[in-house]
Amino acid sequence: MSDSILVIGGGIAGINCALNAARYGTKVYLMDDTPSIGGMMARLDKTFPTNDCSICIEAPQMYEVDNESNIEILTNTEVRKVKKTAAGFEVRLIKKAKFIDEEKCTGCGACIEACPVSIPDEMDGKIGGTRKLIYMAFPQAVPNKAVLDPECRYGRMRENGSCVGGCVVDCSQCRECPIALCVKACQKEGKDAVRLWQANQNLNIDVKSIVVASGILSAEPPDGLYGYNQYANVITNLQFERLMNAGGPTAGQIIRPSDQKHAKKIGWIQCAGRGLTKGVPYCSKVCCMIAAKQVIITKEHDSSVETTIFYNDLKAYGKGFWGFYQKAVENGVRYVRARPYDAFEDPETRNIKIRYEDLDTGNLAEEEFEMLVLSTGLIASDRNERLAKVLNIELDELGFFREKSPMLAPLETNVEGIYLCGGATGPIDISESVVQACAASMKAILTA
Repeated sequence: MSDSILVIGGGIAGINCALNAARYGTKVYLMDDTPSIGGMMARLDKTFPTNDCSICIEAPQMYEVDNESNIEILTNTEVRKVKKTAAGFEVRLIKKAKFIDEEKCTGCGACIEACPVSIPDEMDGKIGGTRKLIYMAFPQAVPNKAVLDPECRYGRMRENGSCVGGCVVDCSQCRECPIALCVKACQKEGKDAVRLWQANQNLNIDVKSIVVASGILSAEPPDGLYGYNQYANVITNLQFERLMNAGGPTAGQIIRPSDQKHAKKIGWIQCAGRGLTKGVPYCSKVCCMIAAKQVIITKEHDSSVETTIFYNDLKAYGKGFWGFYQKAVENGVRYVRARPYDAFEDPETRNIKIRYEDLDTGNLAEEEFEMLVLSTGLIASDRNERLAKVLNIELDELGFFREKSPMLAPLETNVEGIYLCGGATGPIDISESVVQACAASMKAILTA
């Protein structure tokens, strides 16, 4: 039985867990079910409370992982079966086809330029972001290789204009493609890396311990909440984060989705949807600081922008967080303790009018904003339920993994040898995730 460990999830927690274990000479399999490691942090603009560039912090760690001899990166990979043994775990993985020969692909982007079809990006579609059917997850992706959308490969994008969709011969039966523009472009570059006939691959590994770092998701608001998915200029805090990001769909320009004009008056609603039947039933802990970060950076972009945050309670729990809130106030950000109860659009200006109760005065009021941002909180990863069944570990009522004992056995599960870190345990910020990752890696290394 190998002394290696498996880290499930390639976000900031998984990356730091893998690096820490590898530095102690342990072989690490770092697995993620997306085409690149990096997780949510790789798509953020800045980190609070320092407002340092997010990808500038994470990218060097991603490249360090890629060049660490003790770490094997397995992207586009899922756990299918786990068997507990006396010495550890026998794990069956399935590496889903990217339809790219990663040994030959250099990330030149010729295939992406040649692709004739653009579709809404999964994260940025609401604010105008698109991607090609063959694409890279983001510019600093690791591995920095292209990946082909299975919807294209299996002929389900015909109506969108896919050049592959009209072929009557299945790619697995044909090793030469005369119609795929991405194949031709790659061959023209002398790479020949696009492999439309590539199949999924089964991998069997033996490990002594497993660390689950499955991450978190930003909650999607219910349709109609303050006009979300009804009015173009109502977006979530994650979508606003992508607007601010220089690598996002607007190259860092804070513009309205409806008309691409710079918004001069923006409102934030904290705890949006909290307490509703389909809403997040708990405080996600980080949303207040995310809003403070976003208004400060908005002011840095353009000091004339009016910013207002409607909140119930202010959560400033970490080192420097209260000072961060004070910095926002000093920059001219207006905080209103209020309970918004209605939002509607002006059909001529596309501005959003909100009605709210001022909790300090008890008065009802109405205000108009050019753009409205909903802070919706963080929820458990959608992969948790499946992982819990495969690993035979427990989830709590909110969908996060249950610790054996938060006080006496933190980051441990009901199965000996399986540990947790980061967003797998609940809503958490980046610095806490890194601390947990280091702790979980040590537990995994020291497993008997």
